[in-house]
Amino acid sequence: MMVKRVVFLHRKGLGGSGSKIMRCDQLAAICRQYLGDEYRFDVVAQRPIRNPVALVKSCRALRDCVVVLLKGTAAQFGEEGMELLRHHARGVCIDYVDADVEAAFSSRADVHIGASHAGCRLLGDVLARAGSAGAQAKVMHLTHHADPRLAGVRCRQGQAVRVGYLGNPANLYLPAAARRKVEVLQYTRDADIAEVFDALRDFNIHYCVRALAPDVDRKRMAKPFTKGFTAAAMGAHVMTARDTDDALHYLGADYPFLLESAEDSAIVNALDRAEAMFGTSAWAEAEERLAYLREMSSPRRVAEEMNDILELFD
Repeated sequence: MMVKRVVFLHRKGLGGSGSKIMRCDQLAAICRQYLGDEYRFDVVAQRPIRNPVALVKSCRALRDCVVVLLKGTAAQFGEEGMELLRHHARGVCIDYVDADVEAAFSSRADVHIGASHAGCRLLGDVLARAGSAGAQAKVMHLTHHADPRLAGVRCRQGQAVRVGYLGNPANLYLPAAARRKVEVLQYTRDADIAEVFDALRDFNIHYCVRALAPDVDRKRMAKPFTKGFTAAAMGAHVMTARDTDDALHYLGADYPFLLESAEDSAIVNALDRAEAMFGTSAWAEAEERLAYLREMSSPRRVAEEMNDILELFD
């Protein structure tokens, strides 16, 4: 049986970015583990395409492959180049992850991949507006997994609530009144995030509150629930706002660590409630949601979703 080739294609120069590491390198490794008997998975850096000769060469190199372009990569090809790529490739997908769906969209893609259910809804809207140009394309969901290096790593529950934040400080909203209760973990760059994984074990609640985005941004961009999956992978709770993309989908409306709003008073009150809840039956009952998140974002399930996408091109 011929093994079909799948190429995760990213822009050259993004080697150290979090999205490239997780949605290309780590995703390829997950797929090799579960789908490697039928497919060969490669990660390839796409150099800038400066002339027609380079475009033809790039497309021919991907002949008969299923190509998954990481956000922004399709723009390097342009619409005519995407059409040429589609001619040579077995199938063309765009993985939008947390990109501006309008800016990253190409009507020449066969599959538009959302890393969240909220993102899939945005992509559905864009595809509907594309009309006949995208009539044959599909929107498919591909869960944004937790970092596989956390496999088997569990938080130290300790004797009290400890709340931590892991991520880009630029994405964090933490009011001054709450700063003594939330520790922000420091690391050098995305590629070095594993250097704080052991320290992350000391926190039994992961804080995930973003600064309020303008309404126009929320209509064009959705974020995967990665911090929720990361917390669940470690057996920690996640504290986030109700309107966080996919939070209600995975946690349910009655999850006790959902914020009614991202206002300062609501955040401080939620942190106080968490301290009062520690060690109670309500805390233990909420842990059932963590098991659900772990299952829904497990490598096996992610590979099953990828298989659903790849089977479209058999």
